[in-house]
Amino acid sequence: MGEPSYKLHECERLPDNGIQILFSRKKTECFQNSWNLIIRKKATEEDLEENHHLEEIGVTIWQTIIEITHCPYCGVELPIEQSDKTKSEGKFVHHDFSSW
Repeated sequence: MGEPSYKLHECERLPDNGIQILFSRKKTECFQNSWNLIIRKKATEEDLEENHHLEEIGVTIWQTIIEITHCPYCGVELPIEQSDKTKSEGKFVHHDFSSW
């Protein structure tokens, strides 16, 4: 079997909610073959009351994905295997799902 298509970075300083650091070999919602800082806002009951497009608690309202090389919380350089190495360009994208 081959390597998994993604890896998670977990450190003690990483917030419990809304933040994820993920390495992805596939181009799904992240940048391929790089570490990604994903910041998400999930809907609360208050959000549902304010926005008629949102239908249930916990759905993603928006997310920002930033290509990174180091963990912004613990400072460690995030490992990339030689076969996966690509040049990090600091790309970022923001998705707003609040009006879907």
